[in-house]
Amino acid sequence: MTNTTHHQLDHLRLEWRSLSHSKASRRAAEALSESYPPLQALEVRDLGDVVDLLEPCGPLSQVERAHLAAALLHQAPSDPLITRALLQTLLPGIVAVARRLNWGLGGDCEPATFLADLITMAYEVIVEWGGQNRPYAAPDLLNAARCRMRRRLRTTQLGRTVSLDALSEETGIVPGCTDEDPTESIHARLLAAKGTVDPVGAAALYGREVLGLTYRELASMTGVSSRRLAAA
Repeated sequence: MTNTTHHQLDHLRLEWRSLSHSKASRRAAEALSESYPPLQALEVRDLGDVVDLLEPCGPLSQVERAHLAAALLHQAPSDPLITRALLQTLLPGIVAVARRLNWGLGGDCEPATFLADLITMAYEVIVEWGGQNRPYAAPDLLNAARCRMRRRLRTTQLGRTVSLDALSEETGIVPGCTDEDPTESIHARLLAAKGTVDPVGAAALYGREVLGLTYRELASMTGVSSRRLAAA
């Protein structure tokens, strides 16, 4: 990352620090606790505490963090601060997506601009999906942002500057929209592939690569031995 990208992230952290303990944040946390009862036993005072719970070093397990992120997405339309809290907890993942996309290498913008665009895109996906019930909300959101940004980069790299209207006038054909990741949902893609993919292997892959669980943790959750999970 460049100094500018570090500055962007520092600015977002400072902004969140001022927002996270406000009266509005406390009210939003109270509403979230009412809709998601497990929070009531965790002495959550405000959304700052909620984001702290979502830290990998926090007291919650991977599965509990996944459930809490899903609750934030479901409740997001009720309060913009909840949307901002979810964005805040996704920032490390957004940076990881930026690295995976080589900071837009080959595009027409600097790494700092690329990161800003990716953060904006992630925020837009949260707003678009707000209110939905997604059991794997955090990885799905990051996957959607990655897919959309990758398509944007490919469009830029291929120099597709002709508008759809101009193209349809020239050819008489209105081009369709192709998407290599039509669902933008890892969970939905696994469900769609269940007829051709071993469900035990799919569960093992998802648990390891997306949720970060160990085979032993997956075995205790699924009742399938860790050896079989690893083999699948």
